Amino acid sequence: MKIYAGQLLPKDPETINKFTVNISDAVLNDLKNRLESARYVQPLSDSQFSYGFNGDYLKQVVDYWLTKFDWRKQEKELNKFNHFKTQINGIDIHFIHVKPSKPAKTVVPLLAIHGWPGSVLEYYKALPMLIEPTNDIAFEVILPSIPGYGFSEAPHQPGFSIISAANIFVKLMKRLGYNQFFVHGGDWGSYISKVIAQTYPQNVIGLHTTLQQQQFDGMAGLKIMIGAYFPRLIYAEPDKAIEKLYPIKEKLYNGLRESGYAHIQATKPDTVGSALVDSPVGLAAYILEKFSTWTDLNNVHKPDGGLTKKFTLDQLLTNVMIYWVTGNVASSMRFYKETVPILFTTDINRIPVSASVPAAVADFPSELGRLPIELARYQYENLVQYTDMPRGGHFAAFEEPKLVVDDIKKFAKTVLELNQIRK
Repeated sequence: MKIYAGQLLPKDPETINKFTVNISDAVLNDLKNRLESARYVQPLSDSQFSYGFNGDYLKQVVDYWLTKFDWRKQEKELNKFNHFKTQINGIDIHFIHVKPSKPAKTVVPLLAIHGWPGSVLEYYKALPMLIEPTNDIAFEVILPSIPGYGFSEAPHQPGFSIISAANIFVKLMKRLGYNQFFVHGGDWGSYISKVIAQTYPQNVIGLHTTLQQQQFDGMAGLKIMIGAYFPRLIYAEPDKAIEKLYPIKEKLYNGLRESGYAHIQATKPDTVGSALVDSPVGLAAYILEKFSTWTDLNNVHKPDGGLTKKFTLDQLLTNVMIYWVTGNVASSMRFYKETVPILFTTDINRIPVSASVPAAVADFPSELGRLPIELARYQYENLVQYTDMPRGGHFAAFEEPKLVVDDIKKFAKTVLELNQIRK
């Protein structure tokens, strides 16, 4: 017996079952009826996306959803990779497991973790490239849905945070036979990956991330303040550092503008969750607005939010559908309620990943949280790779899959060569 969130649970069965995405016609018919009877916000003239998702463009998206979007086609696309479920800590965990496309000299297990408001779909363009051998190295990719997201079961007790997810994902890797593995993440995936590296360093061959956790206290905070006036004293490449961090007032305003959702989800997620689980149009507006500004802050000035610059409506709506058909949007938002207090009341953000775990940062120019390499070293004691990416934003693997995959492969090659030298 084990205790989880105050509840005694029986020992988990360790069986791993094949899973297929197969949504009933009843769910799809109900969705169609809700879309047909939707009401819309009338946007202010020339407001574009500056007040949030533009109501006029939302009507166009819903019209496409009703008349052109083919869920069965997307369902087939989702099922082109092998899906599984297994129970860990009393929760049914969904994951995708993809093996190399052809024999490779070195096969490396990679745990890849998504974030909010994303899903495993974020990595669908990257998966074929990850499993293709390069320089005799190929990845065996394990791609789980965070509990409470997508096709993973939602936790039934309070307290499920990034620490809980980290523990479950390490157990998942061990159940699959991997005591050592690479881990990669963006958004919440970056936080979970870091906790895994902090808590289970003996199990992590290397950590790769596309979102840096900004730190404004201690020595890092002091350097940020000094760097604002004397950048050449702090940064090897002052121009690049200035672009990432300054002017501080502008960066703080952008952070405030884009973080309203987080305040709600970290305090009263079930209130807005009640609206989103009932309205597919509201859900689409809430989620897709993030795919607009988080890929480029300047998208607020475009009538369509720049959504189809990086994505197709089929891709965007498939991600929305994963939230809709599972009914998991409220549980996904509760993850903020459980985690944000931990970030503010503990030292988890201040404790660096130990030198025993090689780390890599891929810094995308339109990412929300960025740090120059000099400050990133306060997060990772053994930062062996730092890449200034030429383009891309918050949903890196979804926006620029080749850039992400090439960077992960380069990192893995470096780490494996270093390990070989040590032997």
